[in-house]
Amino acid sequence: MTDLGRLVRRHLVKVDTYAPVDPTEELARRAGITPDRVIRLNANENPFGPSAAVAKAVATTPLNVYPDPNQRRIRAALSKYTGQPQERLLAGAGADELIDLLMRLFLEPGDRALDCDPTFGMYSFCARVNNASVGAVPRDGSFDIDTGAVKAAVDDRTKIVFVCSPNNPTGNRVTEAQARQLLDLGVIVVLDETYYEFAGTTLAPLVDRFDNLVVLRSFSKWAGVAGLRAGYMIASPEIVSHLIDIKPPYNINVAAEAAVLASLEDPAPLLKNVRVLVDQRKRLEGDLGRLGLRFWPSEGNFLLVDFGRDGRQVYEELGKRGIFVRAFSHPRLRTSLRITSGTPDQMDRLVAALGEVAAPK
Repeated sequence: MTDLGRLVRRHLVKVDTYAPVDPTEELARRAGITPDRVIRLNANENPFGPSAAVAKAVATTPLNVYPDPNQRRIRAALSKYTGQPQERLLAGAGADELIDLLMRLFLEPGDRALDCDPTFGMYSFCARVNNASVGAVPRDGSFDIDTGAVKAAVDDRTKIVFVCSPNNPTGNRVTEAQARQLLDLGVIVVLDETYYEFAGTTLAPLVDRFDNLVVLRSFSKWAGVAGLRAGYMIASPEIVSHLIDIKPPYNINVAAEAAVLASLEDPAPLLKNVRVLVDQRKRLEGDLGRLGLRFWPSEGNFLLVDFGRDGRQVYEELGKRGIFVRAFSHPRLRTSLRITSGTPDQMDRLVAALGEVAAPK
């Protein structure tokens, strides 16, 4: 037998992996219910799914031809939607692929990437896979970024700083003043605006002044096509050009391309669903207050709720009722769960279950 361990890159022999969510069928098996009874409030997915136009476009797309490697139609549609020129735009197989591509472009082995902890786990995961050092700069007591601490953490090997806004899982936004302080450090600043449509604000105009700014967006949440993996970036033409050179040629599959184009052709029904999900998040805030539960203000489609005790216990009790939320191992989040905003019916079931298992005694 071949000693495969000897051939695997040393830093990948044993890697700290990202913790994804299980498929609906597995969640149903775990709860002892049928899949149609499962409520997925654990991945910040959009329960309404794509628009009818998206479903039709995907169903009628020829699958026997390769997609356009230069993404001409996607970039033109994104330009119209964002107001940015096409040379500043690039699509990827979700924002995850773009995160990985940025690290491939900028990080040599031993270089450093920083994120502001606790935050989205893909930043540190991709850095580890790319054999980079990962520096986690703790957020302050309100989960805001500490720009002074980030500045102190930047050294000669630091190439990229990742900032999520609104931050996953805490829901708070980065201010323009904070972003400018980070951009003045002279490293690549990746501003992840995956929840832009829910927050309604963006710092993308700063790309006009800072060629070291990269803004990430996603179609997974607002457009309801998480399963097709479609995201994009806004960045300087130089960064985009380099990434076009190194990306897989056909990284956006034809079904994802069709979904992106249909979503951008008629975004109104999708944005209407976004408003419903924001309203349901606000409704949950009121319900949590009545239950005596603490939560962190959020501008995304989710809330981070502090139960004042082991969050895993509440997670398990909700799971028995077919309701799945997101638990964390991070020391600052062990008493907390992240709950995605759902449909009105889903939120009715959630609030009823919380009243049974989670309210303070």
